[in-house]
Amino acid sequence: MVVPLLEIKTRPPDRRPGAVARPRLVERVARPARLTLVSAPAGFGKTTLLTQALGAVRSLAWVSVDDRDAEPVRFWSYVLTALRADAALGLLPSVDAALAALLNDLGPEPLTLVIDDYHLVESRDVHDAMAFLVEHLPSNVHLVIATRADPPLPLSRLRARGELVEVRAADLRFTDDEAADYLAGTMGLALTAADVAALAERTEGWAAALQLAGLSLQGRADPGAVVARFAGDDRFIVDYLADEVLARLPADVHDFLLRTSVLTRLTGPLCDAVTGQGGGAARLVALDRANLFLVPLDDQRRWYRYHHLFADVLRAHLDEGRAAPLHRRASDWLHANGDTVEAIHHAARPHAV
Repeated sequence: MVVPLLEIKTRPPDRRPGAVARPRLVERVARPARLTLVSAPAGFGKTTLLTQALGAVRSLAWVSVDDRDAEPVRFWSYVLTALRADAALGLLPSVDAALAALLNDLGPEPLTLVIDDYHLVESRDVHDAMAFLVEHLPSNVHLVIATRADPPLPLSRLRARGELVEVRAADLRFTDDEAADYLAGTMGLALTAADVAALAERTEGWAAALQLAGLSLQGRADPGAVVARFAGDDRFIVDYLADEVLARLPADVHDFLLRTSVLTRLTGPLCDAVTGQGGGAARLVALDRANLFLVPLDDQRRWYRYHHLFADVLRAHLDEGRAAPLHRRASDWLHANGDTVEAIHHAARPHAV
């Protein structure tokens, strides 16, 4: 079967000029492993990191996935083309036969295969075939997957075997020094150390938010005043999250996020009380795995909060009339469960009583 392919999708992106050097992460990504998983929300610099860490790799195969690659034959056509596995490619549309041929033909030389934006793959057949490939890769092949959501692969098994390297949002967050390098070097901004620290704290090291903050600051006579006001209602932040995150969500997930945005802390039963629906605990686990700007607050992952800027954007999309009963329900649940201070906070919100 002949599938028309875009050659550019099998080429590594060019390294971004002015990208902040991140040797602590470059070393981790470049370390040979059966699977390296770079999993974080939109705008955390996943692709930029991969081009930094792997740009000099001699034998590198790269596939950039888009939302048209859900069909298994199309997806594997790109992978096999990137690997220059012509014999295996000729066996499609039989994915099983093609992968068997690929594994049999892989030579002993070191090889790195990168699949970027894997979260756009929604095919169960593709995931099952990828799991088969991961389990049977020879030790000289290094698979790297970048994604906004953890893929349904045997991650626990690989982790237990020591065959999984993970880079997550907590790792990708810019440190204060990295934020200063980015804002001064890449963005060309003259900010005080206090302003940089304030932006790093407010954005929680989120690379895209720092970039958007930098755009808001360019040409301002008093950047310190802009930094002091910077929040999720900044037009660049709102537009980015609306386009890159909220617009791509199923309606039920979008509704859950809006309703629970009134909460400063989230746990399953509290979410159930606020939304008037069940399954809040499972929903939070799913959102956490999907990297939807959810920050765990304990080791058991029972309590969470939203990234501050993400919460600001959600609340900006929730009209005041709809928020009032949500605050009342939150107050009632918190009072019944012994959190009087937080209950009063919700009860005191305008129009909540």
